[in-house]
Amino acid sequence: MYQSKFRKNLRRLVIISLFFLFVLPSLVAQSLLERIQSLPDIISVEKMEQNPFFSEAYVVNVKQPVDHRHPEKGTFPQRVMLSHLAYDRPVVFVTEGYGGEYAMGARHLEELCPLLQANQLLVEHRYFGKSRPDSIKWADLTVENAAADQHHLVGLFKKIYSQKWVSTGISKGGETALYHRMLYPDDVDVSVPFVAPLNFSVEEQRHSRFIEKKVGKRQERKMVKEFQLDVLQRKDRLMPMFEQLCKEKNYHFKVPEREIFDYSVLEYSFSFWQWGHSVKEIPARSATDKEVFDYFQKISSSDYFDIETGKANAPFFVQAHMQLGYYAYDTKPFKRVIETKNMHGYIERLFLNQDQIFPYNPEMSLETDRFIKTTASKVLLIYGGIDPWSASAANRGNNPNVVVLFQPRGSHRSRISNMPAPLKQKAIDTLNEWMR
Repeated sequence: MYQSKFRKNLRRLVIISLFFLFVLPSLVAQSLLERIQSLPDIISVEKMEQNPFFSEAYVVNVKQPVDHRHPEKGTFPQRVMLSHLAYDRPVVFVTEGYGGEYAMGARHLEELCPLLQANQLLVEHRYFGKSRPDSIKWADLTVENAAADQHHLVGLFKKIYSQKWVSTGISKGGETALYHRMLYPDDVDVSVPFVAPLNFSVEEQRHSRFIEKKVGKRQERKMVKEFQLDVLQRKDRLMPMFEQLCKEKNYHFKVPEREIFDYSVLEYSFSFWQWGHSVKEIPARSATDKEVFDYFQKISSSDYFDIETGKANAPFFVQAHMQLGYYAYDTKPFKRVIETKNMHGYIERLFLNQDQIFPYNPEMSLETDRFIKTTASKVLLIYGGIDPWSASAANRGNNPNVVVLFQPRGSHRSRISNMPAPLKQKAIDTLNEWMR
C-alpha cells in the first residue's frame, strides 16, 4: 500500500517537474508576435517602427464581417496598429474615425499613453484607408457595424492585455468612441473622447448660430464676418484668380466654380474658428485683391470641395448623411451679396454619388445622448471653447459619472496637454481616480 502511494506521488512529482521544465518556459517565452498570431481572425502581422515610449509595435490585419448581422455577406481586412509597453499595463484603445496611416511610424503617440503608462491599440475605421473590402456596399457603413468591429477587436486583444482599457478618439474618432461605448458599455473601463460632436440632423443649425452669436468676442466675430463680406463683394475681381488656381491644381467640382467660391466663403468662418486662427491675420479692407485671395484660400482652401481630393473622405460623407449628421451653411447674413442663395442639401450635391445617398436616421445619436445623460460611467469629454464643433458637444445632463471640460479659447486641437494648469490637473486627477 505504501509502495503504491509512493509511486503515485512520484508520478505526480515527475509530471509537475516536466511541466516546469518544458511547458511553462515555452509559455513565458512566447513573444508578443506569437501571441498576436495565435489570436483568431488574424490575417497578417508585420513589425513596424515604434515610438521610443514603447518596446515594440506591429501592424495587424484582422478579419471583420462586412455586416456583423449577416456574416455570410463576406469579410474585409481591418488594419490596427499595436504599440506595446507591457502586458501588465492598461490599453489606450484609439477608435480612429478615418484612416490610420499616420500611426504607422515612430512619431505617433497618443497623449493618454504616457499619462497612464499604457499600451496603444489604434484601429482604422472601416472603409477608410486600407480597411476596405474589394467591393463596398455603402449600406454596411453603419455606426452599429463599426462599433461591432471595435467590440470584436477588444475581445481579441483582451486575451493579451487583461488590465484596464481606455477608449479615446479625436473629432469623428471621439464620436466613434461614444457610439462604441453606448452599444458595448462594458468593453472598456474609461472613455476620453476629444472634441467629439453629437449631431441630430444632416444639416445642424447649432454651429452657424454659435459662429454668429457665441464664439470668441463680439469684435472678433464682426471682423470675421466683415472679411467674408469683403471677399463676396470682390468676387468678380477674385474669380479669375480662383479659376486659375483650380486650373493649376486640377480641381473639379460637381457644381459650377462660382458656386464653389460662395461655399468656400461660408466655410471660411467655420475653418477659422475650428483651427483657432487669430483675427490679427485678417487682411484689412485696404489689402490688395491678391493678398485677400491668398489668405482666403489659406484658411478655406477649395480643395475641400474637389472631387478627386474628396474621394478619401467619401465614406465620411456617407456616414454624415446616413447617421452622423453635419453642419449647415447659413446664407442669411450675406443675402445681399451672395449669389448662391440656398445651400440646403449641399452634402448630396457636392460630395455624394447616387449610390451613396441614404435617408438620415438620428437613432444612434439620440440613443448615445440618452446614454451619456443617464447610465454612462467614467466618460471624460474634452472640448475647445471656440471650436464650432463644441456647439454640438455631448450633453451630460445631471449624470455625475460624466465629466465635461472646455478649454478656454481652445480650438479643435484641444487636448489635456494644452489645457490651463487647473483644468489639466482636474483631467489627470479624474483619470487617476477612475483607473484605480
